[in-house]
Order: sequence, then structure tokens, then C-alpha cells
Amino acid sequence: METQAGRAPLLYLASGSPRRQELMQQLNLQFEVIQAPIEEAVLPNESPEAYVKRIAVEKAQAGYVKACAGRSGMQAGTGIWVVGGDTAVIFEQQIFGKPKSEMDAKRMLSVLSGQTHQVLSSLAIVHNNQVFSAINSTQVTFKPLAEAEINQYWLSGEPLGKAGAYAIQGLGAKFIKNIQGSYSGVMGLPLFELDQLLTESGYQTELKGILNA
Repeated sequence: METQAGRAPLLYLASGSPRRQELMQQLNLQFEVIQAPIEEAVLPNESPEAYVKRIAVEKAQAGYVKACAGRSGMQAGTGIWVVGGDTAVIFEQQIFGKPKSEMDAKRMLSVLSGQTHQVLSSLAIVHNNQVFSAINSTQVTFKPLAEAEINQYWLSGEPLGKAGAYAIQGLGAKFIKNIQGSYSGVMGLPLFELDQLLTESGYQTELKGILNA
């Protein structure tokens, strides 16, 4: 992460998701992946919005603590920005996360068949122990799905590890009749909000100052 003028600010992505990494690269960002797993469980009476925001913040905070490990003194977190994100599919206030089994994935797809659902994609950046966060909401409409289509899609392996058991950037795109909102948000990392938070948290200013030094 060296620049001609010196070392760039340290930007970390607290996620092992290849999709989020691809989206970060789309903004031409230099970053490192940091693994800091947390428990992703919905709390009693927690709203979908509160859930996705909390998980994104917890991921970013866990990544920040890990990134700061080994650094000492008052400046331990200086020059470090950590991005965390979470995405959930919502239908009638039910949170559809990653399927736990074949039955679970097929259940989700059957429920979403022919319906419009909401995708909530949250972002959090932690810098100097401050938290900056945002949530993107997108409406996605599925065509009616035949049982054979759902079975075939499961056999592709794509539903595994995907919120709502589908991937908009993959074979799942053929199920989507309409989208109102952010494609990158449904994919897992809303780029408009990411750019806004990087500016709000001072990352863009810091990077520009180093490049222009």
C-alpha cells in the first residue's frame, strides 16, 4: 500500500466475501482483508434495520480491534479505517439470511417466488474509535419460480452462503423481474454509501493529502 508520496492510510475490509472484495476493487480502493468473525444472530424483538446495522458495526469494530492489535499508545488507531457490512433479505418483516440447509434454501426461494422483497445492505466504518454507518434499501421482484427451477438452482451450489439463497450477480439474476434501488447493495456492498462514508470518516481527505504531498 505504498504511494509515491509515502504510505497510504490503512483501509481494511472485515469480510471474507469475494463479492464485497470485488465491489471494493470497483472503486479502485487499496485495502486488505481482515478476518474477525462475529456471531450473526437476531436479538429478540430486533427490527431488520436494527439487525443489519448492528451486525455491520460489530464486524467493523471487531476488525478494528484486530487491526490495532500490536500497536500501542494514543496513536494506535490513527491511519486505520475498517469497513464492515451486512446484507439481509426481508419479506413481510422476516429476515432471510444465509440458508442453513437445502430445505431452508428452497423454503426461502419458494416464499420469494413471484413476490417483491426488500434487501437491506448496511455499512459501517470504524476510524479512531468513531463509527460511521449507513443502510441501503432496495426492492427486488422475483418472477414466479417453478419447483424444478428451484431444485436446479440449488444443485448449482449458488444459494449457499447467500442472503435469501440467491445471488443477483450469478444465475439468480434470471429470477429477477425488477429492481428498484442499488444493484451493488443487493450484491452486498452499496457503493454510493461506501463512498459517502469514506468521505465522512476522513479517508478520502487523508488519501488525497498523501498523494498530493
